[in-house]
Amino acid sequence: MRFLLKMFVLGFIGLAILPAFAPSEYRDASASIQSDTAPTPSPYDIASLVGQAAADIRGLCDRQPEVCRTGGDLVSYASSRAREGLDIAYAMFRHGHPSMKEPASGNTPEAK
Repeated sequence: MRFLLKMFVLGFIGLAILPAFAPSEYRDASASIQSDTAPTPSPYDIASLVGQAAADIRGLCDRQPEVCRTGGDLVSYASSRAREGLDIAYAMFRHGHPSMKEPASGNTPEAK
């Protein structure tokens, strides 16, 4: 679960900085695709909105404690399933998948 969250955050950051490093022909093609001319918010507005959202999230457990309990149960269940998957992947890596094992010597046809 942490891996997926990290990959999501890193992917978002990668996509956010990609236009700064993209060659001009790709930026021009991208500009022709975007037809809306909505104003771009200032960095101050974005920081203010992020701060407000973080304050709201911090107060969520005070307003609705059952949401936090359910979320905790969900995280616990997901982490136990991920642990089980990790154990299975380790066993497959360590011992090999059954389809990769050589057939038993009794199953091979004899040469005549």
